[in-house]
Amino acid sequence: MDHCIVYLSSAVEPLEKADLSILLLQSRRDNIAANITGVLLYAHGSIIQALEGNKAVVEGLYKRIEKDYRHKNVTLVLSRPITQRLFSSWAMGYETMTTHQLDEITTLMSLVKQKKSISEATSDHIVLKLIRNFFKDTSYLMFHNS
Repeated sequence: MDHCIVYLSSAVEPLEKADLSILLLQSRRDNIAANITGVLLYAHGSIIQALEGNKAVVEGLYKRIEKDYRHKNVTLVLSRPITQRLFSSWAMGYETMTTHQLDEITTLMSLVKQKKSISEATSDHIVLKLIRNFFKDTSYLMFHNS
C-alpha cells in the first residue's frame, strides 16, 4: 500500500523562476527513480506539497525536506496510507498560486483539522481532494486558456 504526506513550508528566500525550474527538474528526476508522485503548489515563498509512494521512501524524503536549508517552518499536514495515488501521472506536478488562493487553501485545511466531528481518515481525504481539485482546475485552465 502506498503512503501520502502533505506538508506546508516557507522558502527561506522566495524562489525565482530559474530556481523553481532547477528544483522541479531535480525533483522530477529523483522522484521517477524513487517511484514518487505528487504536486507542489507555490505562492510567494509559501509551499504546499503532496508526496505519494512507498511509505519508507516518502517518509525519508520528508525528513530530508525538513532539514533542507531552503525550507523553514515545515509543518506536516497529513501522513496516511492511501489505496490510490491522486497524482499518479506526475513525478512532480507544479502550479503557482496567488496569495488569495494560498490563503483559501490553508484556511480550509485548518478548518478541516479543527473539526472534531470528522474522522481522521475523512479529513485527510478532504485535504487531498482540495489539493487535487485545485491542481486539476488550474492545470485545465492553463492548458485550455492559452
